[in-house]
Amino acid sequence: MVALLVITTFIVLVLIDVLIFNRKTSKAYNREHAQALQVFNLRDTILPDDFYYSKGHTWVKKENEDKINIGLDGFVLNALGNVTLKNFAEPGTKITKGDAIFEGTVNNVNIKFRSPVDGIVTGINQENQVKDPNSWCLSLKPLNFKENLAGLIPSLQAHKWIKSEFKRLKDLLIYSVEPSELAGATMYDGGNIVEGAVSYTDAKSIKDFEELFLKV
Repeated sequence: MVALLVITTFIVLVLIDVLIFNRKTSKAYNREHAQALQVFNLRDTILPDDFYYSKGHTWVKKENEDKINIGLDGFVLNALGNVTLKNFAEPGTKITKGDAIFEGTVNNVNIKFRSPVDGIVTGINQENQVKDPNSWCLSLKPLNFKENLAGLIPSLQAHKWIKSEFKRLKDLLIYSVEPSELAGATMYDGGNIVEGAVSYTDAKSIKDFEELFLKV
């Protein structure tokens, strides 16, 4: 009886030791993996001075009285990672603020990007590889531009706004990112987020990102 108790105790101790070892190994792997991932922070979110920004993370640059260019800001490009644009509004189409002007594909999930202003489509940048936040995607002949401008964020105020967007994105990722080490990497060092973090989430979370961040 004593011998059986000793053997049982020994087995329990071995199992506990194995469990602790595996947990430490897993944490070490997560930390090393996180350090290998490319991250972005507020300093990487390029916000040129002559742009105006919408809450849907599209920007506006007025070229002249008859032309404005629209593109995607650095925050949304870094958050989504590899995104392919398609289904642009055709030239000649009259657009109202909030209308979808093109779509993006992230892990085979379609999301819509919306116009920050009213206008008529005059051009499409088919060569935009969605890497550069200075690169335009679509041009419009503006309508009601002064009225629309009041609802946009000038560059001098954009950094404060983007800071709050980082916090909202982290809140979303805490509950969405898989595998677990990526969620951990997202939170490391406080100010950093894994580049393309949204693309590591599931289809529902990508659509949640669209609902939370791409509406103007």
